[in-house]
Amino acid sequence: MAEMTELERVKQAKAFIERYYQFEEAVNVNQQNKEYLKSYIRNQYDVEKEFDFKSKVIHAIVVGGAVGLAIGLIVWLASGSWIAGLITVAVGAGAGAAIGVAVQRYRLSEAIENQRDVNNGIKEQIEVLETRDQQLVRQRDDYYKALQKRIDFMSLDYMDNIDQIVEIVENGEAETCEDAVGVFEQKQLFSQMTSLMSVPEEQPKTLDHEKAKEMFGDPLEQIRENRKKRKKEKKSDSLFSI
Repeated sequence: MAEMTELERVKQAKAFIERYYQFEEAVNVNQQNKEYLKSYIRNQYDVEKEFDFKSKVIHAIVVGGAVGLAIGLIVWLASGSWIAGLITVAVGAGAGAAIGVAVQRYRLSEAIENQRDVNNGIKEQIEVLETRDQQLVRQRDDYYKALQKRIDFMSLDYMDNIDQIVEIVENGEAETCEDAVGVFEQKQLFSQMTSLMSVPEEQPKTLDHEKAKEMFGDPLEQIRENRKKRKKEKKSDSLFSI
């Protein structure tokens, strides 16, 4: 088997490095998916704040009072007794307000329970991703260790600069891969010495929820499917238990 040329050698190293970046990308995507799922988890305080129970109760009391007043007026006109009308207004408004408050309390409890179900479903999905994350990280790290042995002419600290090193060999600026790394280091040192501009520190990227949803899908859909499946299984069990 013919010995590889220096250009083939450095290009092979580039291919190995690109494979490593695929492992790195898989780890990053998996972690992004976890962060995306976490955005669906909300505590009871968040649900109550979104539900806005106080304003709904006030609305229910106002509606109950209006209904009681209307009924009271009808009773007053029909009976001619303002006392009967007043009593009807008081009873009707109180009953209407009480019913309205009870309905809103039930709806709030239902919303909290539904969010608990969502949280549990999301946590199940996150657990799956965490297991996968451990596998991906292990694969990436094992590949990195193998890469250190396969690429013997440069430090893996220069992985991001492999294209520049390939270009140095292609342009004939160095005869060997080792020399190409030396040329690159000289260029890098010269660039650092002559540069008068500081590179601003990169700010962490915020989660784009819509983009993440398009990329990873709607986790609530899976929760709904699991809920339907559990209901079918429960119904099936109840039939067999007869």
